[in-house]
Amino acid sequence: MRALDDAAKIASDVASFIGLTCLLLSALPAEAVTYPVNGVWAAPHPEFPISSDEACFSVKIVGVAAVAQKSIARIFIFNGDKRYTVKANIQSSHTLHSLKAVDSGYWITELPTERRRFWFRKKITYFLAMVDSGSLEIRENSRRTRFVKCGPRGKLRI
Repeated sequence: MRALDDAAKIASDVASFIGLTCLLLSALPAEAVTYPVNGVWAAPHPEFPISSDEACFSVKIVGVAAVAQKSIARIFIFNGDKRYTVKANIQSSHTLHSLKAVDSGYWITELPTERRRFWFRKKITYFLAMVDSGSLEIRENSRRTRFVKCGPRGKLRI
């Protein structure tokens, strides 16, 4: 009987320690991490090459339906620590997990907001390189996709 009482006391002490540790760690201030870019970015479709102005014009006029009509390959929307993606009738969102700056760009790790089986989420890692102020390149494995920035509605360069 005494052994069972000792085991229960030890288990209670361990649970109290873990609870106190979690409480103390959650009280520490967290550093806010945001993407180095923001706004709407469009990738022209490789089968229908159009200029960056035409890509942004079709996004501004038609919206996400431009992706369904295959005039635009993908649309990325960066907002704070969230990234929203529209690609071939699929819309998804990701939350920034970590950001590591290097000489020519940023290594970004994200977590999808939708959970898969058993509540697991697969981390996504890619390299984001700023080509110039109006375009960026995302490198995933052996794929490179160039995106152009689409400005506010009243600022078309036509």
